[in-house]
Amino acid sequence: MATTGRPVVTANRVKNMASSVRLCLDDTRAEVVAPVVEQIFGLLDGLDKVVLGETPPAFTFNAHWRK
Repeated sequence: MATTGRPVVTANRVKNMASSVRLCLDDTRAEVVAPVVEQIFGLLDGLDKVVLGETPPAFTFNAHWRK
């Protein structure tokens, strides 16, 4: 599923990601979670295909300060 050059998510990578945010994750759960994380990243990769173009700002900033 990794067509964007992103490395495939393995159980070991999931354990590394979890430990970087101080979550305890055993080997069994990491094996179960890895395919789900891969699917989520696949969905996020699909956002790269969306052409955003030039988006105008939603608001303007007025730098005039009142006293």
